[in-house]
Amino acid sequence: MPPADHNARTFSLQTPADLFRKMRYEAGVLHQNPPDDLTQRAYAVMNTVTSAWQMKDWVYEALGRACQLDFLHQVAGRKIAGSRDFGNFLTANNPWMNMSFQLATAAKHFVVNADAGPEVITMIDFQIDPATAGQQPTAVQEIMVRTRNNSISGPDLVCMLVFVWGQLLVDLGLISAEEIA
Repeated sequence: MPPADHNARTFSLQTPADLFRKMRYEAGVLHQNPPDDLTQRAYAVMNTVTSAWQMKDWVYEALGRACQLDFLHQVAGRKIAGSRDFGNFLTANNPWMNMSFQLATAAKHFVVNADAGPEVITMIDFQIDPATAGQQPTAVQEIMVRTRNNSISGPDLVCMLVFVWGQLLVDLGLISAEEIA
């Protein structure tokens, strides 16, 4: 019989550390063996971006259940008044989390409203294949995410989100530093 606090809707993913490991696995697959089909690559990016945005709820709930929300307030440098406010803090302080928010919630807004931050645009564009460094550069198609101030490939955005969450989870005591190394 599962423990009383087991969430039967999330398979073996029960903690922010579990969700982080899922995100890190997906980022590794995207960088080591990305699907050739750009639609499948977009699916993989969107899956991880959505997990990254949902992580805020997992973190807030885990800290709340453990009566450790003070850690979150200390890391944020202010009182966080709920998971929505935590999301506001993340988007205001990290451009990659802002991209995550806008991509993960885009389907429910159709048009990003003014309160959602700068508009995020996704496109298939060309970038230089890093494997051709030092040679004649070769352009390859890649999924790109752009705002007025930033441009990043979808797989690189996923890696940035894993990095951001890894550091934050360590700071909040929800994962060990050794696990993100």
